[in-house]
Amino acid sequence: MPAKQQSPRRQSIVAAAFAVLMEKGYAGASTLEIARRARVSKRELYAEFGSKAGILEALIAETAAQMQVPLTSADVADRASFVAALTAYGNAALGELSGPHVVAINRLAAAEAGRSSELGKILDTRGREPNRRALVAIIKTAQEAGILKPDEEPDIIAGHFFALLTGDLLLRLMLGVMKRPTAREIARRAEAATTAILRLHGV
Repeated sequence: MPAKQQSPRRQSIVAAAFAVLMEKGYAGASTLEIARRARVSKRELYAEFGSKAGILEALIAETAAQMQVPLTSADVADRASFVAALTAYGNAALGELSGPHVVAINRLAAAEAGRSSELGKILDTRGREPNRRALVAIIKTAQEAGILKPDEEPDIIAGHFFALLTGDLLLRLMLGVMKRPTAREIARRAEAATTAILRLHGV
């Protein structure tokens, strides 16, 4: 659910949870502290999300859903429609993944991986995996439509696209050694990755 459609209570809980996570880490963040900052009771917090993990799952799932919009609404019937869908997905994916909140959560997950993999697992199952499935599905459709080579693994093509789209950008953002790319830079990356996929795997 986009933030503008969420209830004020839900928005305040998510904002409070993010602030506490950034200050105390995932293991150190307590539902009591999140509820206190959001000015809700623990009962209200649990009614909305069920647990601390539930808050993060909701936040990450929403980001993943925003990335998938160009794929779920795409009608891939020919090369032009596939190019449009893949480019739009690249724009949406990189726009979300390079956002400061997403970079901060990924940075936190990497920092805590040695002690606990719980946050990393949430990111993987609720964020990366749904997007991987959506991308693989549209690649299969493109193969069936005769746009991409049918004898190549869709998973591999999806991996190639994502690698071409992001390169080392996400790592450098997490390390804080570069600024978030502009909308123009994101569009250029999305177009270049799409063009490369057609050259590598197109019929």
